[in-house]
Amino acid sequence: MLLMRRKSRNNLLLAVVVSLLFVACADKRKGDVLSPEKLEDVLYDYHLAQVIINDLPSSQRYKKDFYFDYVYAKHGVTKAEIDSSLVYYARYPEGLSEVYVNLSKRIEADIQRIEQEEQPIKAREAVAVAGDSVDLWYDARVIQLASSPLGSRYVFTIPTDTNFKAGDCLTWCGKVVFLKDEVDSLHRYLHLNMKVEYKNDSIVSSDTLLYASGDFAIKAADMAVVKNIEGVAYLKSDRVDERLLMVAPSLIRCRQTEHTDSLCVDSVKEIRKEKQ
Repeated sequence: MLLMRRKSRNNLLLAVVVSLLFVACADKRKGDVLSPEKLEDVLYDYHLAQVIINDLPSSQRYKKDFYFDYVYAKHGVTKAEIDSSLVYYARYPEGLSEVYVNLSKRIEADIQRIEQEEQPIKAREAVAVAGDSVDLWYDARVIQLASSPLGSRYVFTIPTDTNFKAGDCLTWCGKVVFLKDEVDSLHRYLHLNMKVEYKNDSIVSSDTLLYASGDFAIKAADMAVVKNIEGVAYLKSDRVDERLLMVAPSLIRCRQTEHTDSLCVDSVKEIRKEKQ
């Protein structure tokens, strides 16, 4: 009986020692690699950066390091830590599999959210604002841009329908607020571009640069029937903490009349007045 008790005690002590050794080794491994939750967040942004890079034209592929560096800086990790973590979790397929299952769920949720946001575009009704003028804008009324690679660009696309006629006047307008106003603002600017494609295969592109807060209005030439409308807002800054807001953006379509120019101008002014 005494021998059995001594044997049980020895087994218990052995189990405790093994457990302590296991915890010590586990803690050491955790110090060398990222946690599954941290790795999931890093890989999410890393793969997002890869998608953006793959969409870049070949002449801009040199920018890929900027996108990856932004991911590393955002999460406070290095490429070596990511590689080491992937090597470590590769020895434990269950853990790595769980990370990618969670990533798949997040991506699927993002796809569903994007599809829901696109529904107003596919089945939208233009909002009448003044006379024959309508506001075609469907997206957010406040848009924030930052100087980070993943947050410095905003893009919109508006497909047309049978309501568009030859000679329609298009004006993209709104207000820009730089959140860091400085006397010397030459180190930063907002580049706005609107490209209109017409059914006769012609394309008109209009640009403007903003170096300070204020209103903007980009007008497309009156030509044939509009086929597609695209717009880009790109914040360029030497600072890493530059931010701005685009407030109350609108895309005004004015119908061709004897007083088209004055009608478009009056409509844009009226919309700005209503949104202030």
